[in-house]
Amino acid sequence: MTEPDHGSDIAGGLATTARFDEEAGNGEGRWIIDGAKRWIGGAATADLIAVFARDVADSQVKVFLVPRASWGLSMDTMVGKVALRPMENSTIRFAGVEVPESARLRQVNSWRDVNRILRVMRSDVAWIATGLQAGALDAALAYVKKREQFGRPVSGYQLVQEKLAWILGNLTASFGMVVQLSAQQDAGNYVDANSALAKMQTARMARESAALAREVLGGNGILLENDAARFFADAEAVYSYEGTHEVTALIVGRALTGESAFV
Repeated sequence: MTEPDHGSDIAGGLATTARFDEEAGNGEGRWIIDGAKRWIGGAATADLIAVFARDVADSQVKVFLVPRASWGLSMDTMVGKVALRPMENSTIRFAGVEVPESARLRQVNSWRDVNRILRVMRSDVAWIATGLQAGALDAALAYVKKREQFGRPVSGYQLVQEKLAWILGNLTASFGMVVQLSAQQDAGNYVDANSALAKMQTARMARESAALAREVLGGNGILLENDAARFFADAEAVYSYEGTHEVTALIVGRALTGESAFV
């Protein structure tokens, strides 16, 4: 979905286009896709890429399953990421890429339909932010129990214990929120504002928890040999993707007030 020039404004700014050509494909008709995508995870190894494009006929967003080996499709793997490094991300370019009507996902015909997807994806990210905090706490505990300063393990110092307790508090609050959210969704109750609130809060607490974990490691907290550094970097990325803090806050605010503050 994300594009080089459109992230938070993707709802109205999505620029990749899909045009149905009745003459293409030996007269059977084909969709012609043009545009570019960025930050697409796993694209370099996927057999099919789900591409969100704006239908030039009605300006509505639709989704197409495009084979990675399609003529006119090219991509570059993004390099230099400091966070979420296990997943490769790519920039993809579409120049007259053709797919049949059978490649279109029939139940996605507008941005309203796309929102049904996003409310689930944001729930997943809330779980990631929660798990991130659990990892940060484990990393911090493992370090402070073996690290000695002034002749004793730093785990016995009050200020270190206070930081660990703070992380546990954030983790427990996040865990309670995502468990409740998942229970609601298992019961068929999907609400945009609930997913946005969970993502907003867990990502905010993950950022704080990871910073506290990094603090108790001191200077060693910025070394990649210690897991706290990895969680510290990942928390920054999670804070901003699948709905930035500001965008998720506006979704919650809209539900509270009945007024949309989006431009």
